[in-house]
Amino acid sequence: MTCIFQRGILGLLVVALVWLPTLQVRAAKLQALGDDGTLTGPFAVVEVHASLLSDVTDWSTLAGTFGYAFKGGYRWSSWGVFVQLEHNLWLSTEMGNDVVDGAVNIGIGGEFVYADGFVRTSLTLGPSILAFDTILDKAGTTGIFLDVRPVGLRWAVYEYLVIGLDPLSFSIVAPVLGGIPLVNIQYRTTVYLEGAF
Repeated sequence: MTCIFQRGILGLLVVALVWLPTLQVRAAKLQALGDDGTLTGPFAVVEVHASLLSDVTDWSTLAGTFGYAFKGGYRWSSWGVFVQLEHNLWLSTEMGNDVVDGAVNIGIGGEFVYADGFVRTSLTLGPSILAFDTILDKAGTTGIFLDVRPVGLRWAVYEYLVIGLDPLSFSIVAPVLGGIPLVNIQYRTTVYLEGAF
């Protein structure tokens, strides 16, 4: 079952990498332009991610974690702020390859959109909340969450609709900092759909 899931995630990412560049590459600045020709206004994002690489040497290199997130924010002249709510699911390797709830991450972030709206860089920071009981820690234990996305690509598919791809980002999901820390370093690939209002 896990193998099928891993192949499915990999297949979706390959399709995204092949299909997105074939879209008519319109600058995402078409979206909610201000009077000065820059991105301005509120936006909402739905995204899915998978961690294709992990810092844990005995894990599979494919789909160690995956999840989904929702963002809402506002942009001023290509600079933006947003709030992110994310569910990060983990593959448990100790007892077979079961999927566990992992962590819920809440963050406040900032971003900069440049190259005529085609490229985006962002940083998110906030709490990471353990979503399941482990042998040592209870669900609800809270630590830190950091998400760094150096370069993401954006394609405007409609005046107020953008499809985005962050090919490689760096995330620290650390819901447990005391005792024996539970720190998960993830190298993610993310695909998202963004709408402006």
